[in-house]
Amino acid sequence: MEFFDRYRRFIFGIALKMGLSRQDAEEVVQDTIISVSRGLPSFAYNPTKGSFKGWLMRVTQHKVVDQFRKLGRRVPTSEFLDESGATPQAIVDQPFEGFWEAEWQHNLLQVATDQLRLAVSPRNFQIFDWTVRMGRSTEETAKAFGISTILVRVTKYRVLNEFKKVLRRLEKEPWPKGTQP
Repeated sequence: MEFFDRYRRFIFGIALKMGLSRQDAEEVVQDTIISVSRGLPSFAYNPTKGSFKGWLMRVTQHKVVDQFRKLGRRVPTSEFLDESGATPQAIVDQPFEGFWEAEWQHNLLQVATDQLRLAVSPRNFQIFDWTVRMGRSTEETAKAFGISTILVRVTKYRVLNEFKKVLRRLEKEPWPKGTQP
């Protein structure tokens, strides 16, 4: 379940950006999660064969292509493929990898933020949110929360350190504990 929570939005967003409808993107999510759950027990990290992220990218790409085929539509390759004449079967190319990487990083930040929200007090998260994500000044935040600027700075520092720990853990562990083979 945690695996689904971590990657559902990500896979859904990729499918939407490739041109699928919301309903078709949901189907891609389901098909991808099913394929991954079947393949995960036999997945073994081997740097010479590639990473989990690369494997998930290939599975997702194939499910997107399959969905376009089921719909009788052509894969919108012009936006995601280079001009070398790559076909949907060879959709794994540098432009898509760049697109995938940007979305992967965005999802990583989203998941880290969700986990941070659960790891710190709601008030401390709000202070962090105000100062770091929304760019509000220390003084403005202190006034809004009725606290000293020193407490704002200390809270921001502590929560930011916790956020960095969460990010490092997610980067080292692309799949949730308990789902790794």
